[in-house]
Amino acid sequence: MSELEPVYDEDGVCLYRGDCAEVLPLLPSGHGVVITDPPFSERTHKNARSGNKKSVSSRTSSPINFRHVDDWELTPILSACARVSKSWVVANLDYSMAVAYEHEPPKGLRVMRVGAWVKTNPMPQLTGDRPAQGWEAIAYFHKPGRASWNGGGHAGNFYLPSARLTEHPTEKPMPMVRQFIEWFTDPGDVVIDPFAGSGTTLLAARELGRRAIGIEKDPSYCNLIQLLLSQGVLPL
Repeated sequence: MSELEPVYDEDGVCLYRGDCAEVLPLLPSGHGVVITDPPFSERTHKNARSGNKKSVSSRTSSPINFRHVDDWELTPILSACARVSKSWVVANLDYSMAVAYEHEPPKGLRVMRVGAWVKTNPMPQLTGDRPAQGWEAIAYFHKPGRASWNGGGHAGNFYLPSARLTEHPTEKPMPMVRQFIEWFTDPGDVVIDPFAGSGTTLLAARELGRRAIGIEKDPSYCNLIQLLLSQGVLPL
């Protein structure tokens, strides 16, 4: 890929269809703040079930239907995020990766804190031999240098149900994404999401007066994002 060709470019939001490992190097350095939700590893995806009852045709939970991103792939992508970020990189991660990054972070980043999203409607442990997971880690990365944010003394933890508003099986709750944007950006800033998924981050950024850049590899989710953006849909 030699140049960026957005599939959507309106109202301060640009969406690119492609692999973020190929698109991120084409973005300017220090361009914005990265807020994203990378796919988990093959180990996590293998037996994962989504709580999104609107996905596919089943009325029950459905398998994760997009490709995993393994640990060896994710680390250089987060380093690429460090280059395009001017300060923060916020990522929902598998808890084991978040802990590992505290000891050996991606190049150009340091972990300022690991938070948690505790799901108030978690999927049950289908094997029945242990407690269900019920939470995801949130890694708050920052580039070297002095860090600041708009959150004051707040903790970076959330107690919210899983979102079930679109066909995407791992959609994140809009209140959590909005809070990320308010904490780590100011009006007029650029929010970058290299795993745009259902477009929640792009929609929230636009609503909050930020510009946004999204990257999504899956054509069907690119179409979904364009539809939501064009309709001005902002899930509560």
